[in-house]
Amino acid sequence: METQTAFQHLQKFHLLEHGDSREREIWPIVSNQLSNYETFWQTVIVLLTNRIDRSKRGTSEWIRLRSGLARPYEDLAMSNYSAFYYAASVIEQMKDNETRISSGKHPRTELVFFYLEMCIENAKRLQRTGRALLGTWGIKCDLPKHPNAHYQVVGAYRNAFAHDPILGRAAAHGRELLPPCSALLKTRKKDDFLRWSDTEGIPTDQMIDGLNLQESIWTELAKFLQRTWQTLAIGFLTARDKFVGEVGLSAFLPISDVTGTFSTASPIAASGTIIRQDE
Repeated sequence: METQTAFQHLQKFHLLEHGDSREREIWPIVSNQLSNYETFWQTVIVLLTNRIDRSKRGTSEWIRLRSGLARPYEDLAMSNYSAFYYAASVIEQMKDNETRISSGKHPRTELVFFYLEMCIENAKRLQRTGRALLGTWGIKCDLPKHPNAHYQVVGAYRNAFAHDPILGRAAAHGRELLPPCSALLKTRKKDDFLRWSDTEGIPTDQMIDGLNLQESIWTELAKFLQRTWQTLAIGFLTARDKFVGEVGLSAFLPISDVTGTFSTASPIAASGTIIRQDE
């Protein structure tokens, strides 16, 4: 059986219909900016789950990872899902902050930095795991370089928000301004943090509009994620013959058509397993 024919129905799997509950909820909000997540999901992740097992259709196990997979594949699925989830959380929180400002409330800027940091950590693991798996088959994957300058800014603010007292702010045109990253203290001493009196001494024109900063960082991170998913999808397509044997796909080929054959009313399972229902 030709490989292309065996996998032709993968393109009929769609997140809006066949994702887990989180993916179906989030996808309409982020699909334009993170479209390649679905490409990688169709190409690789679906094949690691029970979606390709005809006997699991209509059961709560359908979207879970197939049993017996080597740990690196579970790590790949978990890191991929987590990077996407936290990336989507960034978008949702930034939208929420804009809404809060328009209604006269303060933005929750710190939450965006938390989500950015969690997205970054999982994106790093996704790249490491994907590169290592493809490397075992001699596939050199030209993954995009991490935007480390942006990572450092995210890390500095995230650490300050997570470990220090609330940062001093300034206000201009109805928006809160943050101290510049260069003003944040970088030592590990317990009581070495930027005090409010220090922030008062920073000229307003040197303060940073946190929402604008987050938007610019997000734009670059989204481009990076898009390139990462696209490159990994191409890599696993190139290695598909070896991938088939590695994850035991032969018994499930050809992948059958999923159109209109089951209900997508399924428990939260993160295209794998994060919540297990009691039997």
